Amino acid sequence: MNVVAIGVLFAALLVGCAPTPEPIPEVTAENCHPEKIQQIRDEATRREFGSRCSRLPVSPDTLPTNPKRW
Repeated sequence: MNVVAIGVLFAALLVGCAPTPEPIPEVTAENCHPEKIQQIRDEATRREFGSRCSRLPVSPDTLPTNPKRW
């Protein structure tokens, strides 16, 4: 009985010590620059934020003035 109680207590301590994920910043044109994305330390959060930034709508202000025509 004591072994089970110690096991449950140990498992509860491990779960309680798990790091909390870093909150995802607001997806804006200012925050979606590569320099800002690289400042996010948690890899899963950085990937999710980068994915959300890639879906940011493109406006005429963000397009290059002289796009390359391949």
